[in-house]
Amino acid sequence: MKNTDLNLIPIFVAIYEERSLSKSADRLSITQPAVSKALKRLRDIYNDPLFLRDNSSMVPTPRAIDIYPALAAALTNYISTIDINGGFDSATAERVYSFAVISGLGHTFLPSAFSHLRQLAPNLHFEVHPKFSKDTELDLRLQRYDFVIDADHFAPSFIKSHYLFDEEVVAVMNADHPRIHDEMTLEQFLAEEHTTVSGWQVRSSIMSSAHISELESRKVAYRTSTITECLPLVSQTDIVGLCAKSIVAQQSATYNVKSFPLPLERNSLSIMLYWHPSRDTDPGHVWLRNFLVKEGALFGT
Repeated sequence: MKNTDLNLIPIFVAIYEERSLSKSADRLSITQPAVSKALKRLRDIYNDPLFLRDNSSMVPTPRAIDIYPALAAALTNYISTIDINGGFDSATAERVYSFAVISGLGHTFLPSAFSHLRQLAPNLHFEVHPKFSKDTELDLRLQRYDFVIDADHFAPSFIKSHYLFDEEVVAVMNADHPRIHDEMTLEQFLAEEHTTVSGWQVRSSIMSSAHISELESRKVAYRTSTITECLPLVSQTDIVGLCAKSIVAQQSATYNVKSFPLPLERNSLSIMLYWHPSRDTDPGHVWLRNFLVKEGALFGT
């Protein structure tokens, strides 16, 4: 490689992460012909096509997949030497951040975080959407959201993430349940009919055997789209649900329910903050995600 070829690294990373020459050009503030010319040079250097066009997407070849981690790390290491927080004043900055959030956190974590945000950054605003699909990687690559907050259940190839907190999950049911009284065994839990929370447009449960293997044998009688629909349902039936302990504590006075610890080896979900690497050096994005990580640590205690 010539020294000038080092300029190709951010272009390769952008194409890999955006899967589009036009979006890569927009991201880098250069022309699409310049991106195409750079890709031709990269193909010559690596003696590989690197990306193949599939409909409107640029699909990486195995060679591109192999070299992406090293080139992305090189770019990240360089950027980390720059003062990325310069020029952002949280007290005066005006901006709207878009979130896709797993069901339930809009009743607990986000209101708490937003109330604290108002004191530090009164002109920053949240636009909160339900977690719409299972494809977090695609949602972020298409820039539908600035952040996704979800359970830790997937390993995308390049999406960035940071742990926020653990959310304890409990079994919740009618306070006068006819078969489960002062304690609950695993056999009793699995013998009952259940309600689950499913993501929009998908029938799979938000909390499933991917998180806890024993849940695969549940008898699901009712699916809801939000976790807060669980409490009014179980308060009026014999159906058992799973709910965040923080929500049960918040709303137990409203509904005639009781809860038990899950009789399972694992009884919590790790809640993660996800974002697209193209936002890594955006000063406002960096400031807000650092704020959210600190809020997560407080919320989890």
